[in-house]
Amino acid sequence: MSDAQAPTALGPYSFTLTPEEAKTAASRAGLRSVLAGRLSRNHVAPLVAFALFVAFVVILTLTGLIARRFGEGALILAAIAFMAARMAAHWRLRGAQKSNLAAMTALQEAGQVVVRLDDSGLRMESAGGSRQFAFADCDEAEEAGGIIYLWRRQGAPAFIPAHAFAGDQAAQEFLAFLRDGIRRAARRQA
Repeated sequence: MSDAQAPTALGPYSFTLTPEEAKTAASRAGLRSVLAGRLSRNHVAPLVAFALFVAFVVILTLTGLIARRFGEGALILAAIAFMAARMAAHWRLRGAQKSNLAAMTALQEAGQVVVRLDDSGLRMESAGGSRQFAFADCDEAEEAGGIIYLWRRQGAPAFIPAHAFAGDQAAQEFLAFLRDGIRRAARRQA
């Protein structure tokens, strides 16, 4: 859609979040927040370091530069350190999912949510209050697992389950409008 073809408003859409949708949205938001910009440092780097250390110790042990028992001890300590790094990454992910699940559960308990959309962004209104999501503050819009997400650069995303729309075509039009709004906001900022 070009700027001239863009509609000025869609919706409003309303939905009540189911427990399964809250859990799905919380898991995706938690995973994305934990992995944001830190995938290589927190997940890949320990594996690479472990593999290089194992190769180094094996070469030193096979060439006789270090004793076999010392090499075995070093490998055991490296395995323990690697598993500790993996457990720390796992608990960070689990903590992010729990905090996001608490936020999603609060939204679910607020009852009916009304989503209003215009050229500047998206507003989610519920009994618990109102939240504005400006397109200028967002990076991406995507559909995954029957939920449309509007990802902000900082903070929790907006999400709208598929059952809020009249059909798949309406959901795709909504998603296209979100993506177009993000592109238009990015062009204005450039």
